[in-house]
Amino acid sequence: MKNSSRLTLLRLVSIQSILLALMSGCATFQPVPIDKISSAMERVQTKTQDGVAVSVSVLSAKESEQVFGAPLAQKGIQPVWLRIVNMNDYRYLLLANKIDRDYFSPHEASWKNHYFASGKANLEMDRYYFDQQMPLVIEPKQTVSGFVYTNLDEGLKYLSVDLVREGQYNGFWFISEVPGLKTDYKRVDFESLYAADEVIELEDEQALQSWLEELPCCVLGGDKKTPGDPLNLVVIANTGKGISGFSRQGWDVTETMHWHSIWKTIRSSLFGRLYRSSPVSPLYLFGRRQDFSLQKARSTVDERNHLRLWLAPVRYKGMNVLVGQISRDIGIRLSSKTIVTHKIDPAVDEARDYLALDMFVSEHVSAYGFVQGVGEAPFNEPRYNYTNDPYYTDGRRLVLIIADEWTNLLDIKRINWRPNVTSPD
Repeated sequence: MKNSSRLTLLRLVSIQSILLALMSGCATFQPVPIDKISSAMERVQTKTQDGVAVSVSVLSAKESEQVFGAPLAQKGIQPVWLRIVNMNDYRYLLLANKIDRDYFSPHEASWKNHYFASGKANLEMDRYYFDQQMPLVIEPKQTVSGFVYTNLDEGLKYLSVDLVREGQYNGFWFISEVPGLKTDYKRVDFESLYAADEVIELEDEQALQSWLEELPCCVLGGDKKTPGDPLNLVVIANTGKGISGFSRQGWDVTETMHWHSIWKTIRSSLFGRLYRSSPVSPLYLFGRRQDFSLQKARSTVDERNHLRLWLAPVRYKGMNVLVGQISRDIGIRLSSKTIVTHKIDPAVDEARDYLALDMFVSEHVSAYGFVQGVGEAPFNEPRYNYTNDPYYTDGRRLVLIIADEWTNLLDIKRINWRPNVTSPD
């Protein structure tokens, strides 16, 4: 009995010693100041308006772990660094909820990353996250900087930084690249797609209409010869501007196909996990696969709006012309050509018109219209895409001209290219 009691006592002492060691905590909190992270500072963008300069940088997963001493991205948190220089004689209020309406508080972000039983390190983390928060009030002649703890976006992130004072509103918008995602558009050298003498310059609406209506009816499928989905979308914009409205409305860039992205796609389909940047299968136009893709996914990749775009060998009033197709995936099914494929909504005009409405409210569209395209395919006489999905359509192509700056919804111009083609009000 005595030996047994001694053994039990020793076990208790050992357990107590382990618990005390854990409670004392051996974790150390070692954040790195943002100005020491050269990669993040090199991506800083700055815009100036009415005596106010706003600078932004969106941290990658690796950078946020360095700056905040914890893997914030794994918790769905993405710190956005801001610096605001107020050169005026009045104060501004920063509308942080316009940057992200569901942003995290500093203590919420730190709590999600607390160490186990390391009270001192956790207290240091709490204080650091709190001190790094961006102030909401910017006093006259003051320069302030700090972070807003936003929800995670990969690849590209749209930011709207809005400052208000009595009688004045200043809005700054940015598209920030977020390193770490292998996106399809990064593999394309847009400057080298066409030689200078290959690009046609168009200066009037009638010439643009004629060129667009002479395009093929459809993209080509995986075999590069069978017609696929109809070409029903045209985006016209200055370099880099076309993506702005899409990003503002929650359209995500697309990953390239590699083993990790394929596995994430399978997992999303089987278990209903959100995967916002799932790869999109290649279709072909101008002799090549799409230059880039965008998508809006629901809780699974089986249900999403997605589009493909190609840079065309033509410019309209000095702007780039991107031609593409948009459709809505509503499920999956077996296919003789690809084994498994997405089932598209056969009413392809619905996805096209949804995009038009989405872009209108993005406040980045200056004009829109419709030109003839694939031709009408009524409900009782559908056409078929590469994987033999039926579709029906009024046969028109949506044309969106993207503005350089914000536009009022009421100021969007409707272009009626043909008197006998009635665009929806």
